[in-house]
Amino acid sequence: MKTQHIVLLLLFVIITFSACREISVTTKINEDGSFTRIIKITGDSADVFKKDLPYPIDDSWLMEVKHDSVDTSLYVTYTKTYSDSDLLNAEMRTDTGWMHQLDRTIEIDKRFGFFYSYITFCETYKAIKPFEKLNYPNKLTPEEMLYLSGKKLPITVSDSVMAKQVSDKFDGFLIEAIASQIISTLEDGIKKLNDPQLNPESVQIYKDSIEQKLNDIENLDVYIDFFEDWTGNESVNRLKTLEPPLFMDLDKKVSILINPIYMDSYSQIVEMPGLITETNSKSVTGNKVSWGVNGDKFLFVDYTMHVESRVVNYWMFALTGLLVLLLIIFLVIKAFR
Repeated sequence: MKTQHIVLLLLFVIITFSACREISVTTKINEDGSFTRIIKITGDSADVFKKDLPYPIDDSWLMEVKHDSVDTSLYVTYTKTYSDSDLLNAEMRTDTGWMHQLDRTIEIDKRFGFFYSYITFCETYKAIKPFEKLNYPNKLTPEEMLYLSGKKLPITVSDSVMAKQVSDKFDGFLIEAIASQIISTLEDGIKKLNDPQLNPESVQIYKDSIEQKLNDIENLDVYIDFFEDWTGNESVNRLKTLEPPLFMDLDKKVSILINPIYMDSYSQIVEMPGLITETNSKSVTGNKVSWGVNGDKFLFVDYTMHVESRVVNYWMFALTGLLVLLLIIFLVIKAFR
């Protein structure tokens, strides 16, 4: 697999892309817990028909295409109704795109509360942790983690300085972690070869050189060539004959970290029945809430979108009224007797 310039890709704080399409995911929840999902893609090219969307699309979705004659934009919408959230979770598990690597769940529940019922929507993206040695939470303060996860945005000049410092600090952790993984991979490969002319303990000597090369590489396999140049030992080339390929597993880990950075951001809109009573969304309009979702939200910490609403059980009021009326009639009749 071809990897990009790893460090440049992973400096997510300074990477911005001009999106060629806009994506919104609207969930309209009914009082019984069923819901309808509408995925809308807006763009001006064939990109709107690409199926690499936040949720897998198949023939069971209703597709509609509209064209704006004024600005030549295309509007493509996919619509599908679900009886419960388990069905949507099952679909996500069958996703064949890169997002199947993500650990995420959606829960839509209804809780009876006598005169009222409470409907909750909760979607959680688990944090991506491809590098075991990248133990950044223990090296950053809670405030620094807020900047890193995107939960706190720089507003003042001091905020911007802090965000830059946190970014630089994390970049150092990231380079150190990837270099450590490369060293471990080379060491394991040498042990697997069991060649007396190769010493796995010698790899650690070149730690600084490995970190420096991270700024300008396109394929992790090139580290085999680097190691041969540094040691002057032609036996190193035997690492290229290993099966599976030496850096295959590490390439996958890097991919898991890179894909969210490049993912199309999208708007998550949830329309609740009744009155909204609780949410962690910062955008609430009537009975609608929304979140902006992009990869940096769940690179480092779990990201949860939660909202609760309350609906009136009119039938319970009617039933209670009827019971009270019957009780009154019973007491009146009893009194006359």
